[in-house]
Amino acid sequence: MLVLIILILVVLAAPYVYQHFHKDSIINFSGFDAAAAQLNKAQKTDSIASIKKYDNEDHVAKAYVSNKLKPGVTIELNAADSAQLTEVRGIGGSFAIRIIRYRNRIGGFYNKEQLKEVYELDSAKYAEIEGQLTVDPSQVIKVNINTISFASLRQSPYLSYKQASAIIEYRTQHGNYSSIEDVGNVAIIMPETLHKIEPYLKFK
Repeated sequence: MLVLIILILVVLAAPYVYQHFHKDSIINFSGFDAAAAQLNKAQKTDSIASIKKYDNEDHVAKAYVSNKLKPGVTIELNAADSAQLTEVRGIGGSFAIRIIRYRNRIGGFYNKEQLKEVYELDSAKYAEIEGQLTVDPSQVIKVNINTISFASLRQSPYLSYKQASAIIEYRTQHGNYSSIEDVGNVAIIMPETLHKIEPYLKFK
């Protein structure tokens, strides 16, 4: 009976003893506050950076527009680099690169209408830009028709594989060409083709 009474007292006293020896942990919010402050600072920094980014892009766009040619000013097509070509109203970076690549392939432009041969540069685009451009035909690079190889001649967009081969074969059989009329004697070279390649040929 005594033992039972002692056990009951121990059970009743246990919660008080536990509270005496165990203190509840206090949550420390200082770390949380510091992290929140850091996050807020980062968000403000990102916002400022975004504002500066858009502001810079706006300045770039305005600079690009302001760099376009003024009325009455022209650019020489055979001497211009891609950056200068983008000053022409209607020519962006993509068209500028295409024009330069085509110019290099043919050896230069002898008239402005050759621009219509550039990929996706149609009559409407040509009408938009042609007044801002000039062409100096003396800048055209000529090749010696009597020494040029088949591989180099084949690079011309004005000659098919068979036409380039025929020009070389005719030269082999009949000797050097002396004039554009001689080239016209090649059976499969039509007058319109002859007209296109003439500005790029020399005979000595």
